[in-house]
Amino acid sequence: MYNEAHVSLVGFVASEPNYLKVGESQTPKLTMRVSWTTRYRDSATGEWVDGNRSFVNVICWRQLAENLSTCLRRGDPVLVRGRLDVRSFTGRDGQRKTAVDVEASALGPDLNRGVAGFRRVWPPSGKTAEQQAPADRPGDGGDVPADDEAAPAAVPGPGPEDPAGEDMFDDSAIEALAQETDSVTAPF
Repeated sequence: MYNEAHVSLVGFVASEPNYLKVGESQTPKLTMRVSWTTRYRDSATGEWVDGNRSFVNVICWRQLAENLSTCLRRGDPVLVRGRLDVRSFTGRDGQRKTAVDVEASALGPDLNRGVAGFRRVWPPSGKTAEQQAPADRPGDGGDVPADDEAAPAAVPGPGPEDPAGEDMFDDSAIEALAQETDSVTAPF
C-alpha cells in the first residue's frame, strides 16, 4: 500500500471487455480500455468545447472480473477506482511508448447517465455470477450460509414478498429516460 497512486475516474468503456482465466489456478481476469474526454467552457464564445480524449487500460481480477463479465459492454458509462500504473515500453515500430493502466478495486455503472439493476452474488455457493440463479441466494430457499458466514440482514419494504413493491417504479418515466439515452451517442 506504500508508494502507490490511487485514482478515481469517470468515463466510457471504449473496447469490448476481454474476459479470460489465467495461470495454473485459472484466476479470472477482465481487461478493457476506458475513455474520457475533458470539457471546458470557451471564455470567448461561452460554448462548451471538447478537450483531450484520454484512454486507460483497466484490469480487473477475481470476483470483480467474474461479475463485470456478465454485465459490462462497450459504450457503457462507468466509474473506476483503482491503483495507477504508468509504464514505458518499446512498441512494434521500435519507438518508446507509455502505457497507463489502472488495476481496478471497484468498478460500476455511472448512474448519472442511466439506470441499472443489481443482483447480489453470493460467493458461498461457489458458483460464478453467470451460473448463479436467484434461487441460490440465502433467504430465497437456496444455499444457506455456513455458521461462520454472515447471513444478509432482512431489508424491510417492497420486495418479492411484498406486492406493494410492484408499483414502486414509474414505467413511463423509465421508458422516457431510455428513449433520451438512446438518442445520446457516446463519444467514440
